[in-house]
Amino acid sequence: MAASRTRGIGSALSVGLLAALLGSAFSWRPSYWYDEAATVFASQRRLPDLWRLLDHQDAVHGLYYLGMHLWFRLVGESEFTARLPSAIAVGAAAAGVVVLGRELANPRVGLLAGLAFAILPRVTWAAVEVRSFAATTTAAVWLTVAMLVAVRRGRWWWLLYAVGVALSLLLFLDLAALVAAHGVTVALIARRASIMWAVAALGGAIVALPAVRLITSQSGQVAWIPPLDRHFVRALAEYQWFVGAPLFALSAAILLVGAVYVARSVRSDLVAVALPWALVPTALIACYSLFVEPIYLDRYLTFTAPAVALLLGSAIAVLARARWVAPAVLAVLVATAAPAYVAQRGEWSKPSQMDFSAVLRFFEEHGEPGDCVLFANRVDWNPTSARVPLNIRPAAFAGLRDPGAGRSATANGWLWDENLPVALVRLDDCDVVWFVGDGERESASTVRHTSNEVWHLDPYHFESSADGRLLAAAGFVVDERWQLHVSQVVRLTRAVP
Repeated sequence: MAASRTRGIGSALSVGLLAALLGSAFSWRPSYWYDEAATVFASQRRLPDLWRLLDHQDAVHGLYYLGMHLWFRLVGESEFTARLPSAIAVGAAAAGVVVLGRELANPRVGLLAGLAFAILPRVTWAAVEVRSFAATTTAAVWLTVAMLVAVRRGRWWWLLYAVGVALSLLLFLDLAALVAAHGVTVALIARRASIMWAVAALGGAIVALPAVRLITSQSGQVAWIPPLDRHFVRALAEYQWFVGAPLFALSAAILLVGAVYVARSVRSDLVAVALPWALVPTALIACYSLFVEPIYLDRYLTFTAPAVALLLGSAIAVLARARWVAPAVLAVLVATAAPAYVAQRGEWSKPSQMDFSAVLRFFEEHGEPGDCVLFANRVDWNPTSARVPLNIRPAAFAGLRDPGAGRSATANGWLWDENLPVALVRLDDCDVVWFVGDGERESASTVRHTSNEVWHLDPYHFESSADGRLLAAAGFVVDERWQLHVSQVVRLTRAVP
């Protein structure tokens, strides 16, 4: 018994380490994008300033921001350090998936499920996101472990589950849908424990209620989420769990259908846990989006990915009668996941190929003390101004003067600093101006994100833009320009009379 438990711990730790290493590999390569920049800017504020922000907006990310604030205090900020907590969280979640597979089926299923989780495209995506998706996935896994332990041992273990519910709701409110899925599971595998589950779930929700009320009062900040339409079919079939890997999605579907056919008469506690975990949150959030207001985004359901991994691990175990079959199936899954994994770690892999990190590197190498820097007030592929890189890492602009700075986000509890339009900026003392704005585009284009957001990018030429004309009228001429990717930096000097 002791030897079996030791092997189980070793298996969970090994798979967790593998998942963390896989998740962290090349995590420094992708450029920051808008959502990640929001995390970095918010989390580096002093605690009173962070609270001021959360009192106005983004309270839904408050616990995550607090954790990242402490992390940045310890290790500093870079693309790698900012993403490392997500990779570590993925490793912790993978270890939990192994534990769940062992407890619900057997050690072989636990190992296969953990390996499937480690390569699941949505999971490897979450490992390189400076957002809470990996952390919420870890919370979902271990809250499910706590639920199973409470069902089997009862009494004070339900108190642990209640605490887990409260913390989970503080981390991400959508995890309430997972708690509902747990209610379905308890009714299926241990109906006698349903009352205790309800008491514990309600108790956890009551503890988290003040934060929940603050979060729901800020619901207007997700008003940008598109309503569900026919795009939802692809979001559910591919993006939610297999983002960027349609062949993985097809392989997974074949595995699951095959396993159901082979073991269709078998009742499994694993299925009673995993199926509600995958489907109930999806159904609840989709229905809310249809009948109340849109809140469904494929990435918001990342916390259901472990359920898919459990089902895949069980399916492989059912179908792999010969010893060579399981490694062969895993090899196919790795091969079909590989294109998504590589794409996720490309330099321009984030939505709209945002290149904030490229702007930071540019000014770390080219900025000249005493020069002025200006940021475009509008960029087609960016929801706010081009000032975002300065908010991420002010040290990259050390020595440069910033005449376009408006009111401070930190002082006012806003997400972003105010950026003054070029027309309102005084440039009398500037001989050299570095202008950061949109990249050159010869023709219009349309970008559709997996979230179903559609962004229209118009043609853009700096000289003919309003900003370019204003700077020319102020006596500046283009000296040199650099097209970074979707951004460009233009160096202008004051014309000699």
